[in-house]
Amino acid sequence: MLTLSDQARAKIAEFLPKFQKWLETDEAKEFLREREAREKEFRTLLDTASIDQLTELDYRRIIASLWAYAGWTNKDYVASRVLKSTDFNLFKSELRNLLHGDAPLGVRYDKFFERVKGIGPAGVTEILAFVKREQCGIWNDKSRKGLDMLGLGQDVPIKKYKISGSEYEKVNEVLKSIFRVIKPGAKEPDLLFVDLFLYYVATHMQEAEAQAEEEDYQFDHDEVVDKLVQIGNGLGFEAESEKLVAKGARVDVVWEAKIANLGTLSYVFEVHQAGSVDSLILNLQRAKNNPTVQKLVIVANSRNIKKIKEEVGSLSEDFRKFLAFLEARDVERAADLLSELGSILSKLELVRPF
Repeated sequence: MLTLSDQARAKIAEFLPKFQKWLETDEAKEFLREREAREKEFRTLLDTASIDQLTELDYRRIIASLWAYAGWTNKDYVASRVLKSTDFNLFKSELRNLLHGDAPLGVRYDKFFERVKGIGPAGVTEILAFVKREQCGIWNDKSRKGLDMLGLGQDVPIKKYKISGSEYEKVNEVLKSIFRVIKPGAKEPDLLFVDLFLYYVATHMQEAEAQAEEEDYQFDHDEVVDKLVQIGNGLGFEAESEKLVAKGARVDVVWEAKIANLGTLSYVFEVHQAGSVDSLILNLQRAKNNPTVQKLVIVANSRNIKKIKEEVGSLSEDFRKFLAFLEARDVERAADLLSELGSILSKLELVRPF
């Protein structure tokens, strides 16, 4: 049993009274109602007796309902992305093993991601939490921010978007320890309730930090890639990651738009966290050979953007005019705003649920 540090316990105690007061608000009550309805549906569709009868329509409904994709306009894109590379029967088999297999959770978690592509850890851990809330928690940007604010950055890899099975097991132990502090005496842990607490901490108690102004800030490459796909999808583009756009040029993200008389227009994004700037530039020069490409966007932190601008300063004007630069933290902010917009618009019920 993992024991939290005195510092972490003190932080939880600091936030807990305000969280308990927030639980009486309409916002919190709606979260709890939604959680209860979602948990009931997921446990019905994905229990050991029903999961083999899961239909593709059921699967698409589950994906569309996940908080992980709240900001996506075309939520069906995610479901289709998975089935593009994974047979549906294989997906069901791997999902059954993930949720109900006999091997340790970390082993099942790694095996699922090894065989199923196209869905990220936020979505997968959300499904796990709704089916197995006593053992499994949610790993997404809000939970990571909440854990960071509680001073638990040394206990779990809060800077990582994609975590291993063993790391996920450690995360769950930390979440159970938090539950024992916020709900002392409870018989069974409820890691969905812990997720609600972390959501509150991350969204209602977050203070501006000096780090936000730093140039050499850290970010997770894979997470920014996924958020770029999410944003492109939300803006109406056909967005795809890890795509070959020209000979020798595989790029992180491409947004494509089909325009009647103009054909296809493409926008290329390369996320640069570390490594060779020369290789980055060469890859973009090759990508420019694709005649549909309209812009080559480099995503990095402030320090690396300055460094790359210096490197490309001596290159041809024809290449430089294709370049644009985007702060990685602005990608994360845009994804959060898009998700918030999706939540606001969902209240209008413009599209009837299945």
